[in-house]
Amino acid sequence: MDSPHACARCESLFGPQRHSLKMWDGKRYCVECINTVSPELLAWAREHTFLEETLALKAISRKKYYKNSYLYPMIGAIVIIFAPFSLIGEFWWGFVFSSFFCGWFGLIFLLDLKFDFAVNKAASELPRTLVVQNNQLIIVHEDDSHIYDLSELYYYESDTDRTTDNLYLENRPALILEKKPRWNWQRFVWEEIRYACGLTPEKRELWSSFFQLIELPRKEMSSPRSYHFKITVLVMSFLLLSLAIMVINYRVFFMLITLLMWIIPLQALSTAKRLSTKVVTVCGTLLTNGFVFYACVSRNPIHAGLFCLAEMCLFLVAVFYIRKRLKQNPD
Repeated sequence: MDSPHACARCESLFGPQRHSLKMWDGKRYCVECINTVSPELLAWAREHTFLEETLALKAISRKKYYKNSYLYPMIGAIVIIFAPFSLIGEFWWGFVFSSFFCGWFGLIFLLDLKFDFAVNKAASELPRTLVVQNNQLIIVHEDDSHIYDLSELYYYESDTDRTTDNLYLENRPALILEKKPRWNWQRFVWEEIRYACGLTPEKRELWSSFFQLIELPRKEMSSPRSYHFKITVLVMSFLLLSLAIMVINYRVFFMLITLLMWIIPLQALSTAKRLSTKVVTVCGTLLTNGFVFYACVSRNPIHAGLFCLAEMCLFLVAVFYIRKRLKQNPD
């Protein structure tokens, strides 16, 4: 029953003895139902026509950004590259390749320290305000905004490490609003809609009470031990499969890695705001693939250069295809 003359929760008709209040999901609820869920929610709803919360720029953590951005990739490069080469007897090859990738990450790390990318990245997205009004979740930035239907979301209790901006956001308990992630073939990106709200105990109680009132679906999170076990199994399976392919035919292994490498610049073209970021990502991918081609497949620098040229041509074809799809369907 969804009637403007009846409570959306208990379905009781409104009248002189049963007052109603329109909440931020666009529906009307009786005062008794709202007060039963939370008296604080009732007091807030009477004074505010929408529910909002702002994440300020001071919430960022530079230390966390640099740790998450470069420590784990460097460890991953050592494990993925050094371990397989050591197992098949090429110890020094594994050492050389690992040193190359760690040096690459280290150079980018020094550039980030110089330009302070943590602050620049956060400043482009913060302050961020979450607004709930007329059954819509509105994400307001300084430059743009995004709107999602509230009925398409679910929530759960976690910390801000679960959000998409967890690289620089200081970790704290929160409620996470999330939409089922999916791969967007038109923009060639993995879309993750996941925002943190209730960053203080008072706000968390307010958001939680509102979600309970409108009966927003709640997702039960798996334990951290189970989550890390699944990640470990996935990583080990990938390593074993990569090792098997490399032992059977290392050229096939190289081609698979090359294809995976181009996911990064394709995503940068559709998501990065600055032209310099797009150019650096593309050039970095070309240089990396060219170096690995020269080291693993052919000792001829001319062949490595021709391979990079062919890669660039295929990449441009993919770029124009994505651009055409975006023009046909900009949403």
